[in-house]
Amino acid sequence: MGAWGVGSFENDDAMNLMGDVEESGWPEVSGALASTESHEYLEAPSAARAIAASELIAAALGHSSSSTPQIDIPGATPKLPELVRLKDSALRALGHIRKDSELRELWEDAGELGEWELTLNDLESRLQDQPVRAAISKPRRARLVEGTCFAIPLPSGGFAVGMLSQLLAGKLPFGYFFGPRHSEPPGNDELANLDPRTAIVRVKFGRTEIDNGRWQTIGRLEDWTPADWPTPPHTSGEAGAGLMWRIEYPRDAPKDHPARLERVGAQEASGLGRDIVMGALALEKELDRQL
Repeated sequence: MGAWGVGSFENDDAMNLMGDVEESGWPEVSGALASTESHEYLEAPSAARAIAASELIAAALGHSSSSTPQIDIPGATPKLPELVRLKDSALRALGHIRKDSELRELWEDAGELGEWELTLNDLESRLQDQPVRAAISKPRRARLVEGTCFAIPLPSGGFAVGMLSQLLAGKLPFGYFFGPRHSEPPGNDELANLDPRTAIVRVKFGRTEIDNGRWQTIGRLEDWTPADWPTPPHTSGEAGAGLMWRIEYPRDAPKDHPARLERVGAQEASGLGRDIVMGALALEKELDRQL
């Protein structure tokens, strides 16, 4: 688990859940909690995703944390009785995570168990507060156009540049991201120098910071040609018999089947990146780290 703090959203697994929820809605929240009930010992990724799911439930009940990212969840927010049921599942999951999880062991080994437990204390307290039914806000969704570039604020200051190269299944963004670090948002005249071969990150990413306006639109590349900015193949894990899944997203694929899967040898898959969705805030931190 890539983690940079004890907060509920300060790790890659939590931010990946946010991307999954943005794409598939509330079933991802209940699924993250259900996964904690089928194992006595919880691996770190499952625990981190369950904590993030619990934060979304607290937010839907009107008790969000200031660190909860603003997200656009498709579909209607569950009605209050269902939210109460999810709240109870979340409290059980948090108790399980405290008692018997890899995540607890990792923070104990790091000497930060006390700080991590304070995070869980706060979350459990908010879940137990009286519901006020302030649903998670849904920002107006921006119209995304392939070839559009954005100035991305970095946590330690300055800006990176990102370019939306493909909307997978017509909605999930894939992009190329570039340095160097700019002290101010770069102008449209600087986009001509972008070269896909010099991107420092290429990944599927969450759109929340585009929708809420934090990622400033710079402009669209002139003479935008999709073939010059392909979405590379990735690997989505083991396929059995010593093989791995290789996954591609053809531009001409139907929206209900956007991915093409094939089994390949481990050696062929070794050079492929992981097929993940990186939350916008996690992506900002990764760009900040590299720049």
